[in-house]
Amino acid sequence: MSIKIKVCCLSLVSAMLSIPALASPGDWIKTSGDFATLSRDAKEVTFYVNYPQLRDGNCGAGIALNWRNSHERYYKELLEYISVTSLYPSSSGAYEMQPNSISRDGIMYSFDYQNQYYATYVTIKTKDNITFGEVFDNMSVFSEVHALTSAVTCKQLDDANTKL
Repeated sequence: MSIKIKVCCLSLVSAMLSIPALASPGDWIKTSGDFATLSRDAKEVTFYVNYPQLRDGNCGAGIALNWRNSHERYYKELLEYISVTSLYPSSSGAYEMQPNSISRDGIMYSFDYQNQYYATYVTIKTKDNITFGEVFDNMSVFSEVHALTSAVTCKQLDDANTKL
């Protein structure tokens, strides 16, 4: 069973990496082993992310759609259907993370290091208790949606912020 899961995940990653993706999920995955797919039948996904203090690089999390759907308007539409939280609250006390950049490159969130130093869990959950598949089906996109979420590096966050 675990071999089938690994083959399935490797197939999805291979497919995402072979597409000339504007959102660069391949770059995110190359720099981080911390990633997950937003499976069509799931209502939430949680993944573990080391902070830069441990692995010298992860400063946040990002969501990337497949290349045909990688447009800023689709990311804004996706935000209406999901919430992204961290295991630890921000310095303002909120567990829900707010995006610090939304562009063709994806949605990126940065971590607040004031309350947790080493690592966190990031959870992406649908609103209204629907599946990610239902979310994707409700969106006005070009083709079938595939989405990855991953840790992103400090450089990727800086690059995204300079594009704004």
